[in-house]
Amino acid sequence: MVMNPIAENRYLKGKWVCMNCNATMRGSKQPIKCRKCGLTQIRQKKKQRKK
Repeated sequence: MVMNPIAENRYLKGKWVCMNCNATMRGSKQPIKCRKCGLTQIRQKKKQRKK
């Protein structure tokens, strides 16, 4: 399903994912470490693929 670009930005804005345990975190700026495992490797949530 293709999402409206405005809604997609709102959905992805401020969401972060741990690269070790895939825990999701919310916040306007990047968190320092993961809330579950404590790892510092955190990436921003990626866009969904179009089918």
